[in-house]
Amino acid sequence: MICGIIALLIVVRWLVLFATRFPERTIRDVYPFYRRVEGEVLAGAFRPGPDAEFNAAFGPVEFKRWQSKRIHLGMHLCRDIAANCRLLIGWAAFERNQIGSALPDELKQGLRAFQVSCEHARMAAFAVRFRLRWRLIRMAMIPFLPLPSFNTLMEHSNTLIEFYKSTEVLANALSLGYGEEVHQNMLAVLGTLESSG
Repeated sequence: MICGIIALLIVVRWLVLFATRFPERTIRDVYPFYRRVEGEVLAGAFRPGPDAEFNAAFGPVEFKRWQSKRIHLGMHLCRDIAANCRLLIGWAAFERNQIGSALPDELKQGLRAFQVSCEHARMAAFAVRFRLRWRLIRMAMIPFLPLPSFNTLMEHSNTLIEFYKSTEVLANALSLGYGEEVHQNMLAVLGTLESSG
């Protein structure tokens, strides 16, 4: 009975989400919904260096509180990246479906590469967020273990940052074809381009 109720709730939720989904995602629908992720904040949130410095300066109790806040910031950034990638995937799908037949093959391949890049960044954000959530659970459930360090997350977070930067670079390049006004609007929301340039 309980499983049936849970299944019914999942189906109802899916139907509501399906019925109220955004109809199509043009370039003009991307930048108003885009969540700006600053490149410096993103790189700083996952940098392992401050761990040892803060622990030495403030002690274990304050370090645990600070590390928890840092993990929450990383999870917040991962949510924003995943949401942005979903927007960009919707835009690329619209472009491929609406004007795909009129595009040259290399532009079709470029749009497909853009979608794949967005999916890579989205999956990397999911993986990093999962690992961060697991760290919070571990800190709460097994408090006597040493606090998790960002050193062990460095490889995954660097991959996430690189995927996301390449996604924003491709979004910037694709928006150039829509005129100066659209390109400037997109440039205003792309946060990693300034720090990489």
